[in-house]
Amino acid sequence: MAKSGPLEIIEGFYLAHIINHFFQNGVLEQLTGERDASEIAGEFGYDHELFDALLDFAYQATDILIRNRSGRYLLNPKYQRYYSLGFQLDKFISSYGPPLAQLEQSLCSKTLGRQLVNRKVEARAYHTIGSPPNPLVIEIIQELKLHSLLDLGCGPATILTELCKADPMFRAWGVDESSAMCKVAQERIARADLAKRIRIIHADARNLGTHLRPQVRQSIEALQSKGLFNELFRYGNEEAIKYLLRLKKWFPGRLLFIVDYYGKLTHVSNIAAKYRHTLIHDVIQVITAQGIPPSDLKGWGAVYAAADCSIEHAFEGDSQGIEWFVHLVRL
Repeated sequence: MAKSGPLEIIEGFYLAHIINHFFQNGVLEQLTGERDASEIAGEFGYDHELFDALLDFAYQATDILIRNRSGRYLLNPKYQRYYSLGFQLDKFISSYGPPLAQLEQSLCSKTLGRQLVNRKVEARAYHTIGSPPNPLVIEIIQELKLHSLLDLGCGPATILTELCKADPMFRAWGVDESSAMCKVAQERIARADLAKRIRIIHADARNLGTHLRPQVRQSIEALQSKGLFNELFRYGNEEAIKYLLRLKKWFPGRLLFIVDYYGKLTHVSNIAAKYRHTLIHDVIQVITAQGIPPSDLKGWGAVYAAADCSIEHAFEGDSQGIEWFVHLVRL
């Protein structure tokens, strides 16, 4: 991977502030190539010379902006989709940026920068993109004719609503420790008129046993964990193993879909340039006391084996600089 020197570091710092500010304040959506920078600056009350210089800097240093023959700026079409730019800014800068901006506090706190994360922005971001469910998980659930699922760390409850829409017999439960995310999930469920078949629990999924009665647990046929297990590696594999043992006690013999990613930072000596996205994600993992998950199937398999769980299938892929997987684990 090409490494940055001092000027690239400074440039990145400046650009992050400029682009994120313009996005959060609705400036980027005004850059359609139809108006001069001075007109847009006047609308926002900006100094037009500074505004024009910052746009030129962003244009010269990135491909986010395009300048047409009239000298007017427009947002590059490939970044107009929310996921392509807005989601990344909301997630990595507005939501997880504060732990880095307040690095001294993150370095010295027992919970590192976890308490500094802006959960409201995070919930809004995942709500906006819909946090699309993994189609492979849905396909397997339907092939196995399962009619109930517990989603650990359910986020906006996208997979639960999709499964219930497709199967009138389906019952679902979701648990998330973020109150903002639970609110988003409940709003989605209400809009889909599925409140009678989907229950959202505001709780830490690691202490789920106290929130579901034994007869309810018995009725749950399968579980999913999308992006939850990667939070359990601050102290090596210990916490992930303990959690699997608890799940095995609560839901013996059930199928657990683990949808997650292979970590790289501190695990791989020479990381390929295509995994830049993974490196950034690994940083927010470690600074928020989640730790960095194992880097391959062998590493994850060791976690399952230590909890006396068996992996029945492993599906792996590579997308957007993230090496993702779906592991079918028998508790």
